[in-house]
Amino acid sequence: MKINPLLKQYVTESILKTSFRFPSRFNLPPTAFRIAIEQLTRIIPQPKNVEFRQLRIAGIRAEEIKPKPETTQMIFHIHGGAFMVGSLKTHRAFLSEIALRTQMQVLHIDYPLSPEQRYPDVGDAIYDVYQMLLDQGIQPKDIILSGDSCGANLALALVLRLKQEDPETVPSGLILMSPFLDLTLTSESLRYNQKHDALLSIEALKTGIKYYVPSRFDASIPEISPIFGDFKGLPPTLVQIGSKEILLDDAARFEAKAKEAKVDVTYKLYTGMWHNFQMFSPWFSEAKQALADIAEFAHQLDQT
Repeated sequence: MKINPLLKQYVTESILKTSFRFPSRFNLPPTAFRIAIEQLTRIIPQPKNVEFRQLRIAGIRAEEIKPKPETTQMIFHIHGGAFMVGSLKTHRAFLSEIALRTQMQVLHIDYPLSPEQRYPDVGDAIYDVYQMLLDQGIQPKDIILSGDSCGANLALALVLRLKQEDPETVPSGLILMSPFLDLTLTSESLRYNQKHDALLSIEALKTGIKYYVPSRFDASIPEISPIFGDFKGLPPTLVQIGSKEILLDDAARFEAKAKEAKVDVTYKLYTGMWHNFQMFSPWFSEAKQALADIAEFAHQLDQT
């Protein structure tokens, strides 16, 4: 039986608001959050026809997902979760879909979460993984750096750091999905979309910031809030955002600033979609289109 798309979206949003967004408004222990999100993401079907390999890179647990034995391009993905949740398990099915769509290998990592590890240690750990990939002979031109939510924050912060230290090590492209880029929380969409975003609450963001940013640091520095960084010299970038997201303005502000800096930026807005909607591609055409847009972007980079 075919379900009406509007009814399907209403039911899904209601479930997400009840099972995740509403509980996230309360100051629950991060361990409880981690269990909840791992249970939630278990409903996402695991695609077949991909190969998995468990790795340890620079002391960090990692997983390689391959759609076929021989692939040259790598998507290095940094998962989201407000700096305090997320794992290889939560993103495995979603990233398997990306591997199949792009026919590229995807590498994702279990980077240290907050509050156990905080800024700058989290970013340093990801930086060490990237440098290890280069040390192993992988060329920057063969790496596309990707991240969702706070993972997009960490991805952009990493590129800004690489650009400053050695521009030759900057990856070929950058994918920012539902990016959380301003930890000072000045984006207007945090207010006008707070009742519309089915997955993410302002309270969850505030808790994540409290865990991630030590009080001695100013949250407005580009290393923490990369929206305030210098975008000149960034690689081609794809930005994806849903119209109902509380982080809508983070993405829009990035696009405007990137264009001013002459960055080759592709901005995609998906009507009616909530935070991290791309993970729901088995059920929603907008999410399927987002994965198709990622594949198109990645293939264009592969041809340059």
